[in-house]
Amino acid sequence: MKILILTMTCGECHNTMAQAIAAAISAPDECKICDIYGENERERRKDEKWYLLCLKWFSHIYERFWNHYRRRDPMRRYCGTADVGIKRGWKEVEQELVAYSPDVVICTHSAASNIVCRLKIHNRFQGKVYAVMHDFVNCPYWEGSVLCDAVFTPHELVNECLIGRGFRSEQLIPTGFPLRQEFETSLSKEKLREEFGVPQDAFVVLALNGGAGIGNMKGLVKALMRADLKGKTFYVSVVCGHNEKAKRKLEKFCAKRGWKNIRIHGFVQDVPRYMKAADLYFCRGGMGSFCEAMASGVNVVVREHPMAQERCNRNILRARGLCEGLKHVSDATALTERFATDPQFGEEMRSRVAAFFIPNGVKNILDYIHAHA
Repeated sequence: MKILILTMTCGECHNTMAQAIAAAISAPDECKICDIYGENERERRKDEKWYLLCLKWFSHIYERFWNHYRRRDPMRRYCGTADVGIKRGWKEVEQELVAYSPDVVICTHSAASNIVCRLKIHNRFQGKVYAVMHDFVNCPYWEGSVLCDAVFTPHELVNECLIGRGFRSEQLIPTGFPLRQEFETSLSKEKLREEFGVPQDAFVVLALNGGAGIGNMKGLVKALMRADLKGKTFYVSVVCGHNEKAKRKLEKFCAKRGWKNIRIHGFVQDVPRYMKAADLYFCRGGMGSFCEAMASGVNVVVREHPMAQERCNRNILRARGLCEGLKHVSDATALTERFATDPQFGEEMRSRVAAFFIPNGVKNILDYIHAHA
């Protein structure tokens, strides 16, 4: 079986899912990953720049679009921005489908699955196409994927809001989130802390704002350093991703204050090791980060000012006692104190997460695809 995985660089989550699925595919199956717009550097950079600008400065504009499309008649799913994205990527995706001639297409980004579904409408692709959704809420940009043979969701609670937007109940398969194998593998917290040079009894906080490293990291660090942990040893790891400017500023800021218990990193590949060594994890609220934390057994706090779907994800999970959230960055002080001084609070949250989380997302997806080949 020849499998083509279509992704899109719009943050790292979509690429990470594609890589996780590809890594689990073995002979006799063949696999190829294609980043749509990847051949067109100008278009790719335009999308990435727009995404980062929205994250940093114009999240309110993004949210208006997002809410507008959530209220839109689902019969207009191929209109507006969805249609623009389809037209931009149609030619490139069709050329890839003709050249590679896959039996199965797996789409980890809505733009990819929308394009392939439109090709199916025009009888220009006859193979099977699957979409991999990653939010716990209906994202309107996926509504053009209703012609997929199946849609893999991170949990069955998502399915309720998708039915009625054009999706069929039998089409929605709650497989869990496709995580890299390292997250599904059991790693000893004790050994990891020994490798990192962190005392076993320390309370360790990990702060990571995605691959782009956007967010008020300085404000978060200041709030964390105000926390009173009742004599506990305290370590903070901050991952700034590709944001080298933020990393240099934070290093200078911490050095000036003589804070020795803060470790600042750029883009890191071994995120699972950092997560599994931590006690508390501050993140933006993307579902990739949530599910990685769930698999790692670390408690999650969602940062202040999340984007539209990030806030919806947070609200859904917080209502079920699966995470906490910040309204203001200063709230990190009290939350850190509570997690550090009240172990039962964190243990109960992890227990609820373990009952909620669907493991082996990649295996579940590939098993379904092979069973329906």
